[in-house]
Amino acid sequence: MKSFKVIQSMLINELVQVIKSVKFNNNVDRPLYYNELMGNTSFMLSGLLELLLRNESDWDSRKWFDDSILLKAVLNGRRLAIWGVMIWGWDTSHQWTEPFYFEIKLKESKLGFDEYMFLFSDAEKPEVSYERFDRKRSYWEPCETRKWK
Repeated sequence: MKSFKVIQSMLINELVQVIKSVKFNNNVDRPLYYNELMGNTSFMLSGLLELLLRNESDWDSRKWFDDSILLKAVLNGRRLAIWGVMIWGWDTSHQWTEPFYFEIKLKESKLGFDEYMFLFSDAEKPEVSYERFDRKRSYWEPCETRKWK
């Protein structure tokens, strides 16, 4: 796996390109998922989160992240907010889903960022199997009032 700094840099480069090309109109013609519009963003976010959680005492290091589903993206100036569902596994045959929220403030003058926030997992709802989520895609709808772990 690539280093934290490399993945972070790759993600920033991708987001800068995405901001230049994607129309973030969340009222009319909003896509069902933003994955295709946002290039490699989904799996770069999952890679970054995996590295961030690697040293957390309550996160089993045997868990691995597969990808994410980007449900909503809102651009306000240089601040980009993304709501989505992270897909992770613990063994080779089962995958689980949990919500995430990622917000980043990109620098205007040069490549980079001023700050970002990455929230993951609902403290009031347990993870859901991918199979169950696939049957009910509305389970992890973007939520402004979610209690994040």
